[in-house]
Amino acid sequence: MSYHSHILNSSSHSHIIGRTDPITGDSVKENDRVVFCTVCKSCFLEDSWVYMNERHCEQNQTLDTIPALASRLVSKKIKDELITELKHGGVVLQAVLVTLVVSFLVSLSALQQTVYQGDTEAIGAFSILISACLGFIVGVITANDSFDELMGLTKNNVRLFTNRIEIGKESFVWSDIEQIKYQREMYVSESTKVKQNFSHIPFLLIYFNNDSVLKKNLATKSHSKTEKLLMGLEKISYFKNVSFYSENPQELKVMHNIKRNSKGKIEVGKPKKLLNY
Repeated sequence: MSYHSHILNSSSHSHIIGRTDPITGDSVKENDRVVFCTVCKSCFLEDSWVYMNERHCEQNQTLDTIPALASRLVSKKIKDELITELKHGGVVLQAVLVTLVVSFLVSLSALQQTVYQGDTEAIGAFSILISACLGFIVGVITANDSFDELMGLTKNNVRLFTNRIEIGKESFVWSDIEQIKYQREMYVSESTKVKQNFSHIPFLLIYFNNDSVLKKNLATKSHSKTEKLLMGLEKISYFKNVSFYSENPQELKVMHNIKRNSKGKIEVGKPKKLLNY
């Protein structure tokens, strides 16, 4: 075996357990055997590493130890200026769908009453009023951050501030960070007769000054939302090293445009492949 592999345990590797294998999309669990790329520090299940012919980032070197997350890297609540944020975007759509379903059911009930009682105007007005009230209530509830937290939708939210980054409930000051990298990888699905291109969930790699690395999946694949995050990282690049990598040509073009128009410290990695989707 020409690479280093490691078996995870919950007592020492809780910061690794729960990561997503970039190839299979499976969550990394306790007792899994994993391999770490030396360059990007990404964590792969051993089968995925073998599947990639034991290569990543155009090389075959692996870490001989599991990256450690120092205990001093704890949440630090600091009030400063918000630059941008990337939040889970599915709740709004869910609220709209729920509202439409409820409105349909209320209207259907009103239609039945109309048929039996014949009071079309009164029943129609009542159904509209009930539908509007239910829609308002659903909208207020789902727009609340507490609702998102209750549903577990905030753990991958990212907020960039002028002197810290907040991911879910964790917050890290920039002075503890050496570099931050945004990465999106693509893959081709052959499960149907027609090959289709898909995006893995984009993620951030945070390189700390003590050589530890933290990987965090983002809350959405949406280009319009991740572009705002890229623009926010551009502002961070004036005092921190920022790196972009994408295997999607449209997003890669945006990255090059950001770098070209910025005076910050931004690197754009050369993708192994380019796939539209």
